[in-house]
Amino acid sequence: MSDGSIGFQAAGALGMTSIDEALRRYAVTIVPLPPMTTLLGGALERVLAAPAASRIDLPPFVQSSMDGYALRSADTAGATDAKPARLRLAGVVPAGVLADPLDVRPGTAVRIYTGGHVPAGADTVLPQEDAEVDESTLLVRRPVPAGEYVRGCGEELARGTTIADAGVRVSPGLVGALAVAGIADVVVSRAPKVAVLTTGDEVVAPGRELELGEIYDGNAPMAAAWLSANGYTDVTVGHLPDDLGATTRALEAALDETDLVIVTGGVSVGDRDFVPAAARQAGAEEIFWRVAQRPGKPLLFAKRGKTPLLGLPGNPAAVFVCLTIHVRRVLELLEGVADPRPTFAAGVMQFPVAPIESRELWARCQTAVGDDGKVALTALPRQASHMISNLAECTALARIPAGRDEVPAGRVVAWTRC
Repeated sequence: MSDGSIGFQAAGALGMTSIDEALRRYAVTIVPLPPMTTLLGGALERVLAAPAASRIDLPPFVQSSMDGYALRSADTAGATDAKPARLRLAGVVPAGVLADPLDVRPGTAVRIYTGGHVPAGADTVLPQEDAEVDESTLLVRRPVPAGEYVRGCGEELARGTTIADAGVRVSPGLVGALAVAGIADVVVSRAPKVAVLTTGDEVVAPGRELELGEIYDGNAPMAAAWLSANGYTDVTVGHLPDDLGATTRALEAALDETDLVIVTGGVSVGDRDFVPAAARQAGAEEIFWRVAQRPGKPLLFAKRGKTPLLGLPGNPAAVFVCLTIHVRRVLELLEGVADPRPTFAAGVMQFPVAPIESRELWARCQTAVGDDGKVALTALPRQASHMISNLAECTALARIPAGRDEVPAGRVVAWTRC
């Protein structure tokens, strides 16, 4: 985890795990998913499980970087406007397969196109805009230095050079680079299978009139959308009643069938918070429960075999924070990402923020870059964990250290992108 120059205060509250310790425990507990080979077209957003090395030199041959004329620089020595070098045109080199490669002999030149193979004997290219042709003769009115507009074989990289190491997520740009390097398939970590389970007898799906005491479920749609937006598409979603037996059976099945189980709600200390007990009955070992953070204090991390279980609080803002900080890290560790998030940068608070004495605060913020080039962090209104109206505007989470004293405007704090 990279935090720049920002120092974090360890949690001192009895019975709570600090954020840093939670992130560390994920790293030492999670076992990466097994590798698989996939065609390059199916590798987007997956994580390389082995280095990918170029199978050719790049460029694979000496190339022209311009449309123009390939020639010998020595033939243009002393050329001027008044006394141009006169070179006989001896052929054309197209971009493509050369059935009969040409040689450039003294006193000759050949037409060449961008990407074309520079013929033997030629050591430079006169660009089209500088060329003057009189029937079958090229007039060159200046000395053309050797190597001008010529790409050397292997100039960018040699065959066998590593283009991307294991642990790198495959981006569209990397797909292009690997393809140009002749790589048709890569070894990646298998995409995680994820189960999302929401809890609560009061929680119902949007689309019908609420009865007294009911609330609409925002957690399942938000978690599913967050997973999809981050490239995780093998996701099942279900809802559990407030019942220990039903919760236990659902957790057992999810732990059997998926690589990560995410539960929202039911993880605190209420009489109907059954997730911690159900996780134990399902055979999961508790790694930690309760993190010194707000929102998201009653966070459960457990594991059965190689399959992790994250029990998130039920308030939607806490779910949003835990997805950004904790779920993202667990997923990237499952995929074998070399530097799993969250990663932190420094930003400047624009308005005062009241901290929490015993816990670090994740303040939902908007970011902007000031005239001085520094990132400005503006805390959004309505920061309570049950409030959701600022989630659409939130682009960053500012990490406010635990303490009694107000964090003033102008204070540099750590932040991570949502």
